[in-house]
Amino acid sequence: MFGVVLALSIGAWMLLALGLPRHRQAVFGAAASDRGGHLLRLAGWSLLPLAFAIAVEDHGWGQGPIFWAAALVIAALAWVLLMALWPRRSWCLATALALLSAGAGLA
Repeated sequence: MFGVVLALSIGAWMLLALGLPRHRQAVFGAAASDRGGHLLRLAGWSLLPLAFAIAVEDHGWGQGPIFWAAALVIAALAWVLLMALWPRRSWCLATALALLSAGAGLA
């Protein structure tokens, strides 16, 4: 289930970053509306407690928060590297990486 937590964390960082006008402009080439940014940030913030709940459900209160924090760090590192190396393709690659992580976690 760590793959699912990792996938949700990657998705959360991606949505939180794309909720900012500067990052949307770097990825899509043009800034989107402020309303769209709020919705992206809201979706990103909603994925974080979901990932936490899955980690705690799978590993218990003793280790669940640790696995969740590790997934957040790995996902943040992956997102930052994607944005630095391939800003235009970062959202496609992050989505593919999240789907692969979720598939690995469900298998």
